[in-house]
Amino acid sequence: MSQIRELGYEAWAKLTGYGRRWAVETSYSTFKRLFGELSLARGFEGIVRELVGKVAFYNMLVNM
Repeated sequence: MSQIRELGYEAWAKLTGYGRRWAVETSYSTFKRLFGELSLARGFEGIVRELVGKVAFYNMLVNM
Protein backbone atom coordinates (compact mmCIF):
# COMPACT_ATOMS: atom_id res chain seq x y z
CA MET A 1 0.00 0.00 0.00
CA SER A 2 2.87 2.37 0.71
CA GLN A 3 4.26 1.78 -2.78
CA ILE A 4 0.96 2.97 -4.28
CA ARG A 5 1.16 6.14 -2.17
CA GLU A 6 4.78 6.74 -3.17
CA LEU A 7 4.37 6.16 -6.91
CA GLY A 8 0.73 7.02 -7.44
CA TYR A 9 -1.82 4.51 -8.70
CA GLU A 10 -1.11 4.89 -12.44
CA ALA A 11 2.66 4.37 -12.10
CA TRP A 12 2.22 1.52 -9.62
CA ALA A 13 -0.29 -0.25 -11.86
CA LYS A 14 2.02 0.03 -14.86
CA LEU A 15 5.06 -1.13 -12.87
CA THR A 16 3.33 -4.18 -11.39
CA GLY A 17 1.19 -5.11 -14.39
CA TYR A 18 -1.93 -4.71 -12.28
CA GLY A 19 -5.11 -4.92 -14.35
CA ARG A 20 -3.73 -7.23 -17.05
CA ARG A 21 -5.41 -10.28 -15.55
CA TRP A 22 -8.90 -9.13 -16.56
CA ALA A 23 -7.84 -9.02 -20.23
CA VAL A 24 -6.59 -12.61 -20.09
CA GLU A 25 -9.70 -13.81 -18.26
CA THR A 26 -11.96 -12.05 -20.78
CA SER A 27 -10.14 -13.69 -23.71
CA TYR A 28 -10.28 -17.11 -22.11
CA SER A 29 -13.98 -16.73 -21.31
CA THR A 30 -14.75 -15.64 -24.88
CA PHE A 31 -12.78 -18.58 -26.29
CA LYS A 32 -14.67 -21.04 -24.08
CA ARG A 33 -18.06 -19.54 -25.04
CA LEU A 34 -17.24 -19.87 -28.74
CA PHE A 35 -15.73 -23.36 -28.72
CA GLY A 36 -16.92 -24.97 -25.49
CA GLU A 37 -14.80 -26.53 -22.80
CA LEU A 38 -14.39 -29.97 -24.34
CA SER A 39 -12.24 -31.38 -27.07
CA LEU A 40 -13.73 -33.81 -29.59
CA ALA A 41 -10.36 -35.46 -30.21
CA ARG A 42 -9.44 -38.52 -28.20
CA GLY A 43 -5.63 -38.67 -28.30
CA PHE A 44 -3.16 -36.08 -27.08
CA GLU A 45 -1.86 -35.19 -30.56
CA GLY A 46 -5.40 -34.78 -31.83
CA ILE A 47 -6.29 -32.53 -28.91
CA VAL A 48 -3.23 -30.40 -29.63
CA ARG A 49 -4.16 -30.10 -33.33
CA GLU A 50 -7.76 -29.24 -32.48
CA LEU A 51 -6.73 -26.53 -30.03
CA VAL A 52 -4.16 -25.07 -32.41
CA GLY A 53 -6.86 -24.83 -35.07
CA LYS A 54 -9.34 -23.24 -32.68
CA VAL A 55 -6.77 -20.73 -31.45
CA ALA A 56 -5.81 -19.82 -35.03
CA PHE A 57 -9.47 -19.28 -35.91
CA TYR A 58 -10.07 -17.25 -32.73
CA ASN A 59 -7.05 -15.06 -33.51
CA MET A 60 -8.39 -14.43 -37.02
CA LEU A 61 -11.75 -13.38 -35.56
CA VAL A 62 -10.16 -11.09 -32.98
CA ASN A 63 -7.82 -9.42 -35.50
CA MET A 64 -10.46 -8.68 -38.16
